[in-house]
Amino acid sequence: MIEIIKWDSNFFKRKIGELKISCESPNHILSDLKYAKEAGFKYIICKIKTQEINLIKYLELLGFYLTDIRVIWEINIGKYLFRESRNSGIKRTIKIAADKDIPTLREISKSLFLNSRFYNDPYFTKEEADNLHQSWIENSVKGNNADIVFCIDNVGYVTCKKLNNDSGGIILFGIKKEFRGKGIGKALLEESIKWFKKENIKIVNVRTQLRNIISMNLYLKMGFSVKEYDIVFAKIL
Repeated sequence: MIEIIKWDSNFFKRKIGELKISCESPNHILSDLKYAKEAGFKYIICKIKTQEINLIKYLELLGFYLTDIRVIWEINIGKYLFRESRNSGIKRTIKIAADKDIPTLREISKSLFLNSRFYNDPYFTKEEADNLHQSWIENSVKGNNADIVFCIDNVGYVTCKKLNNDSGGIILFGIKKEFRGKGIGKALLEESIKWFKKENIKIVNVRTQLRNIISMNLYLKMGFSVKEYDIVFAKIL
Protein backbone atom coordinates (compact mmCIF):
# COMPACT_ATOMS: atom_id res chain seq x y z
CA MET A 1 0.00 0.00 0.00
CA ILE A 2 1.23 3.51 -0.85
CA GLU A 3 0.30 6.35 1.51
CA ILE A 4 0.96 9.97 0.62
CA ILE A 5 3.13 11.88 3.11
CA LYS A 6 1.19 15.12 3.08
CA TRP A 7 3.57 17.38 4.97
CA ASP A 8 6.61 16.39 2.87
CA SER A 9 4.62 16.59 -0.37
CA ASN A 10 3.38 20.08 0.44
CA PHE A 11 6.76 21.31 1.59
CA PHE A 12 8.84 19.94 -1.29
CA LYS A 13 6.04 20.61 -3.81
CA ARG A 14 6.13 17.13 -5.30
CA LYS A 15 4.24 13.95 -4.50
CA ILE A 16 6.03 11.91 -1.84
CA GLY A 17 4.74 8.66 -0.40
CA GLU A 18 5.49 5.74 1.88
CA LEU A 19 5.35 2.10 0.85
CA LYS A 20 3.80 0.02 3.63
CA ILE A 21 4.76 -3.62 3.40
CA SER A 22 4.25 -6.74 5.45
CA CYS A 23 7.32 -8.87 6.02
CA GLU A 24 5.09 -11.91 5.83
CA SER A 25 3.59 -10.93 2.49
CA PRO A 26 5.71 -8.56 0.38
CA ASN A 27 4.17 -9.78 -2.89
CA HIS A 28 2.20 -6.58 -3.42
CA ILE A 29 5.29 -4.38 -3.75
CA LEU A 30 5.48 -4.48 -7.55
CA SER A 31 1.83 -3.56 -8.02
CA ASP A 32 2.13 -0.81 -5.40
CA LEU A 33 5.10 0.70 -7.21
CA LYS A 34 3.24 0.58 -10.51
CA TYR A 35 0.32 2.40 -8.89
CA ALA A 36 2.68 4.99 -7.37
CA LYS A 37 4.20 5.82 -10.73
CA GLU A 38 0.82 6.07 -12.44
CA ALA A 39 -0.47 8.26 -9.59
CA GLY A 40 2.35 10.76 -10.03
CA PHE A 41 4.50 9.98 -7.00
CA LYS A 42 8.09 11.17 -7.45
CA TYR A 43 9.74 9.62 -4.42
CA ILE A 44 8.88 6.74 -2.10
CA ILE A 45 10.26 5.73 1.28
CA CYS A 46 9.87 2.35 2.94
CA LYS A 47 10.51 1.79 6.66
CA ILE A 48 11.15 -1.73 7.88
CA LYS A 49 11.82 -3.06 11.38
CA THR A 50 13.52 -6.24 10.42
CA GLN A 51 16.91 -7.51 9.36
CA GLU A 52 15.31 -9.98 6.94
CA ILE A 53 18.07 -10.18 4.34
CA ASN A 54 15.84 -11.47 1.54
CA LEU A 55 13.46 -8.52 1.92
CA ILE A 56 16.35 -6.05 1.93
CA LYS A 57 17.83 -7.66 -1.18
CA TYR A 58 14.44 -7.55 -2.90
CA LEU A 59 14.03 -3.85 -2.18
CA GLU A 60 17.52 -3.17 -3.53
CA LEU A 61 16.71 -5.23 -6.63
CA LEU A 62 13.72 -2.96 -7.22
CA GLY A 63 15.91 0.14 -7.06
CA PHE A 64 15.50 1.10 -3.41
CA TYR A 65 18.59 2.40 -1.61
CA LEU A 66 19.42 2.69 2.08
CA THR A 67 18.90 6.27 3.25
CA ASP A 68 18.74 6.04 7.04
CA ILE A 69 18.90 3.77 10.09
CA ARG A 70 17.04 5.33 13.01
CA VAL A 71 17.26 4.39 16.68
CA ILE A 72 14.32 5.22 18.97
CA TRP A 73 15.25 5.88 22.61
CA GLU A 74 12.90 5.96 25.59
CA ILE A 75 13.06 7.15 29.18
CA ASN A 76 10.69 6.78 32.13
CA ILE A 77 10.38 10.29 33.57
CA GLY A 78 9.40 9.02 37.01
CA LYS A 79 12.66 7.12 37.35
CA TYR A 80 14.92 9.95 36.18
CA LEU A 81 17.22 11.30 38.90
CA PHE A 82 18.10 14.97 38.63
CA ARG A 83 21.64 15.65 39.84
CA GLU A 84 23.17 18.98 40.73
CA SER A 85 25.07 20.14 37.68
CA ARG A 86 28.58 21.54 37.90
CA ASN A 87 27.56 23.80 35.04
CA SER A 88 24.63 25.48 36.76
CA GLY A 89 25.45 28.65 34.84
CA ILE A 90 24.32 26.92 31.65
CA LYS A 91 20.84 26.35 33.03
CA ARG A 92 20.48 30.03 33.80
CA THR A 93 20.95 30.81 30.10
CA ILE A 94 18.18 28.43 28.97
CA LYS A 95 14.96 30.15 27.97
CA ILE A 96 11.67 29.39 26.27
CA ALA A 97 11.98 30.39 22.62
CA ALA A 98 9.67 33.15 21.41
CA ASP A 99 8.91 34.64 18.00
CA LYS A 100 11.78 37.13 18.33
CA ASP A 101 14.22 34.17 18.53
CA ILE A 102 13.09 32.62 15.24
CA PRO A 103 15.65 34.34 12.95
CA THR A 104 18.57 33.14 15.09
CA LEU A 105 17.11 29.64 15.47
CA ARG A 106 16.56 29.40 11.72
CA GLU A 107 20.15 30.40 11.04
CA ILE A 108 21.78 27.88 13.40
CA SER A 109 19.45 25.09 12.21
CA LYS A 110 21.44 24.84 8.98
CA SER A 111 24.37 23.31 10.86
CA LEU A 112 22.67 21.20 13.52
CA PHE A 113 21.20 18.20 11.69
CA LEU A 114 23.78 17.17 9.10
CA ASN A 115 23.28 13.51 10.12
CA SER A 116 19.61 13.55 9.12
CA ARG A 117 18.53 11.63 6.04
CA PHE A 118 17.55 14.80 4.23
CA TYR A 119 21.22 15.81 4.07
CA ASN A 120 22.36 12.32 3.09
CA ASP A 121 19.71 11.33 0.54
CA PRO A 122 20.63 12.26 -3.06
CA TYR A 123 16.98 13.10 -3.80
CA PHE A 124 17.17 16.26 -1.68
CA THR A 125 19.52 19.19 -2.20
CA LYS A 126 21.40 20.80 0.70
CA GLU A 127 19.28 23.92 0.22
CA GLU A 128 16.08 21.85 0.53
CA ALA A 129 17.42 20.16 3.69
CA ASP A 130 18.35 23.57 5.15
CA ASN A 131 14.91 24.98 4.34
CA LEU A 132 13.20 21.95 5.88
CA HIS A 133 14.90 22.30 9.25
CA GLN A 134 14.55 26.08 9.26
CA SER A 135 10.81 25.79 8.65
CA TRP A 136 10.59 22.99 11.21
CA ILE A 137 12.06 25.08 14.03
CA GLU A 138 10.01 28.15 13.08
CA ASN A 139 6.79 26.13 13.15
CA SER A 140 7.88 24.58 16.46
CA VAL A 141 8.30 27.97 18.11
CA LYS A 142 4.90 29.01 16.75
CA GLY A 143 3.33 25.94 18.36
CA ASN A 144 2.55 23.98 15.20
CA ASN A 145 5.25 21.29 15.38
CA ALA A 146 5.95 21.40 19.12
CA ASP A 147 4.39 22.47 22.40
CA ILE A 148 7.49 24.26 23.71
CA VAL A 149 11.04 25.02 22.59
CA PHE A 150 13.93 25.54 25.02
CA CYS A 151 16.98 27.30 23.64
CA ILE A 152 20.28 28.98 24.43
CA ASP A 153 21.00 32.00 22.26
CA ASN A 154 23.05 31.10 19.19
CA VAL A 155 24.05 27.74 20.73
CA GLY A 156 21.27 25.15 20.39
CA TYR A 157 17.76 24.09 21.25
CA VAL A 158 15.37 21.24 22.06
CA THR A 159 11.73 20.98 21.01
CA CYS A 160 9.13 19.06 23.04
CA LYS A 161 5.73 17.73 22.06
CA LYS A 162 3.04 15.87 23.99
CA LEU A 163 2.00 12.85 21.94
CA ASN A 164 -0.87 11.63 24.11
CA ASN A 165 -1.98 11.72 27.75
CA ASP A 166 1.13 10.08 29.18
CA SER A 167 3.83 10.10 26.49
CA GLY A 168 5.84 12.79 24.78
CA GLY A 169 8.57 13.24 22.24
CA ILE A 170 11.77 15.23 21.89
CA ILE A 171 11.42 16.10 18.22
CA LEU A 172 14.44 18.28 17.42
CA PHE A 173 17.59 18.51 19.53
CA GLY A 174 20.79 20.14 18.36
CA ILE A 175 23.88 21.96 19.61
CA LYS A 176 26.33 23.90 17.44
CA LYS A 177 29.53 21.91 16.92
CA GLU A 178 31.82 24.32 18.78
CA PHE A 179 29.66 24.10 21.93
CA ARG A 180 29.40 20.30 22.16
CA GLY A 181 31.01 18.39 25.04
CA LYS A 182 30.46 21.23 27.52
CA GLY A 183 27.35 19.94 29.31
CA ILE A 184 24.96 22.08 27.26
CA GLY A 185 23.13 19.13 25.69
CA LYS A 186 22.58 17.54 29.12
CA ALA A 187 21.25 20.83 30.51
CA LEU A 188 18.77 21.27 27.64
CA LEU A 189 17.58 17.67 27.90
CA GLU A 190 17.06 18.01 31.65
CA GLU A 191 15.03 21.17 31.07
CA SER A 192 12.81 19.27 28.66
CA ILE A 193 12.45 16.34 31.09
CA LYS A 194 11.39 18.76 33.86
CA TRP A 195 8.78 20.26 31.56
CA PHE A 196 7.40 16.85 30.59
CA LYS A 197 7.21 15.91 34.28
CA LYS A 198 5.19 19.08 35.04
CA GLU A 199 2.86 18.11 32.22
CA ASN A 200 2.31 14.65 33.82
CA ILE A 201 4.07 12.88 30.95
CA LYS A 202 5.47 9.52 32.03
CA ILE A 203 7.37 8.26 28.97
CA VAL A 204 9.49 10.34 26.58
CA ASN A 205 10.91 9.17 23.25
CA VAL A 206 13.61 10.63 21.04
CA ARG A 207 14.77 9.42 17.63
CA THR A 208 18.29 9.70 16.23
CA GLN A 209 20.38 8.33 13.38
CA LEU A 210 22.59 5.31 13.97
CA ARG A 211 25.51 7.36 12.62
CA ASN A 212 25.03 9.97 15.36
CA ILE A 213 27.25 8.37 17.98
CA ILE A 214 27.62 11.56 20.06
CA SER A 215 23.88 11.90 20.60
CA MET A 216 23.41 8.20 21.34
CA ASN A 217 26.13 8.27 23.99
CA LEU A 218 24.47 11.29 25.58
CA TYR A 219 21.06 9.59 25.69
CA LEU A 220 22.68 6.53 27.24
CA LYS A 221 24.34 8.63 29.95
CA MET A 222 21.05 10.40 30.64
CA GLY A 223 19.29 7.09 31.32
CA PHE A 224 17.51 6.54 28.01
CA SER A 225 17.35 3.00 26.67
CA VAL A 226 16.86 1.72 23.13
CA LYS A 227 13.20 0.96 22.45
CA GLU A 228 13.39 -0.03 18.78
CA TYR A 229 14.92 0.86 15.44
CA ASP A 230 13.89 1.10 11.84
CA ILE A 231 15.67 0.99 8.50
CA VAL A 232 14.60 3.53 5.90
CA PHE A 233 14.89 2.77 2.19
CA ALA A 234 14.04 5.19 -0.61
CA LYS A 235 13.31 5.02 -4.32
CA ILE A 236 13.19 7.84 -6.86
CA LEU A 237 10.41 7.17 -9.39
